[in-house]
Amino acid sequence: MATFENFDQELTSIDMEIARLAQLCGIHMLEPGVAEAVLRGDSSLCKDDNPIAWEKLRGLLVLHYHVVQEAAAVGGVDSAAESVRKALESVTERMRVK
Repeated sequence: MATFENFDQELTSIDMEIARLAQLCGIHMLEPGVAEAVLRGDSSLCKDDNPIAWEKLRGLLVLHYHVVQEAAAVGGVDSAAESVRKALESVTERMRVK
């Protein structure tokens, strides 16, 4: 992974799957403190019992942070923040009910 476009694409793919899994678990990932609670393993957040989706969600969230950390190391914090912004925008658009 050498270019910022790769970071953008990878984050968008990861975040799209996180959004899908969060829906399966009944979790609202964008609410304050939710991502941190998921990382801590607080499965009480799950409104719908789905242990497989929960574990995948936690793993992908860890991967998300790893990719952001790598993007910041390669291109700086501002560039990494822009990748996160683009991924969130893309996922939000794709998840809208039409």
